Order: sequence, then C-alpha cells, then structure tokens
Amino acid sequence: MGSFFNNFKRIFSSPTASSNDNFVSINVKCQRCSEEINVKLRKTSDISRLYEEDNPPSSAAYFVRKEVLGEKCNNLIYITIYFDENFNIAYKEIKGGEFL
Repeated sequence: MGSFFNNFKRIFSSPTASSNDNFVSINVKCQRCSEEINVKLRKTSDISRLYEEDNPPSSAAYFVRKEVLGEKCNNLIYITIYFDENFNIAYKEIKGGEFL
C-alpha cells in the first residue's frame, strides 16, 4: 500500500532537477514598476522550430514570441527570442521591459 502512495506522490510532485533541462529561463524587468520576472519557456511547447522560408537570423534554429505580465502592474512585456540548435540565445528583442 505504501508504494502506491509513493508512486502517486511522484506523479503529482514538482519536477525534478533533471527535468529542468526541458526549460529555458529568462529574466526580465518591467519598465513601469521595475518588477523582476522569471519566465520559464518549455522547449517542447513554448519554443518553435524555424524553417528556411521563415528567414531567421543567422544561426537561429528556434524562436519564441511571448507576452509577459507581472503581478505588480498591468504592463505587458513583449519578448521575441531566437535560439540556436543548443538553445543559446542568437537574437533577442523586448518591448515594455528589459532583459536581466
């Protein structure tokens, strides 16, 4: 009976350190209220593959466009980030805030 609850707990517990490889973390700061926001981008669903017809920046293989909203104010922060094959940032742009 104990193993059933251990398995149940494992399924619904927070991700382990090894599953952090599935995320890219970006820190941004709101230009209106100066709130610092950590944005976790999931590699499997938030970040999209680029193709040649998309005319990506050189060495870019993936990209993400995201709207970020903090807790202190209603200012939307717009981010566009292009990544290379290893998910290193190749190009980034932000409106309504700044990258940290």
